[in-house]
Amino acid sequence: MKLSVKSGRENKVHIYIDGEYKLTVDAEFWYLSQWHNLKEIDEEQYEEMSEQVEKRRAFKNAFDLCMTRLHSKGEIVQKLSRKFSRNAAEYAAEKCEEIGVLNDRDFALLYSKELLNRKGMGISRIKLELRRKGIGSDIIEDVLSEIEVDETEQIKNLIERKYFRKISDEKGRRSVFNALIRLGYSYSDVKTAMREYACEDELM
Repeated sequence: MKLSVKSGRENKVHIYIDGEYKLTVDAEFWYLSQWHNLKEIDEEQYEEMSEQVEKRRAFKNAFDLCMTRLHSKGEIVQKLSRKFSRNAAEYAAEKCEEIGVLNDRDFALLYSKELLNRKGMGISRIKLELRRKGIGSDIIEDVLSEIEVDETEQIKNLIERKYFRKISDEKGRRSVFNALIRLGYSYSDVKTAMREYACEDELM
């Protein structure tokens, strides 16, 4: 099969096989590759080239995602798998991990603090959300060991900030109770916090 290339915009190289356009890749990758001096390639070489081009594109996409905000490795693989093969997505995530722009522990710590402070979630719900992001159990336990929180006080603060208008009657209290349980607080902590909040409110 005849191999030819044409330069494109923004440092791109377009690859043609027997005069038919097949692939686009960045110039840096192409001119450092084993194929750039070839004029003829066979089917096996073309398949290998296609696979490496896909991995390169997946990596550049992953790198751009990592530059916008912190991600978990699982998130990156999931997002890339919508556009690339699973193999290319996993390769790209591992490459980003190797060069230090992707770190599950850093992500888990920042995300945990966001869920705690902005979303008001309890530790058990935070664990669930971290698992959904693909974070491993060892990292979850390690990160959460750094976060100190009195969940009873956290619940009382949440009531003060978000729910105090709803606890004036029994129906409202049930609604608040269920909302707090969904946020990951235990039955006993919610019950204690609501009782203490009611007592403090009566004293004011």
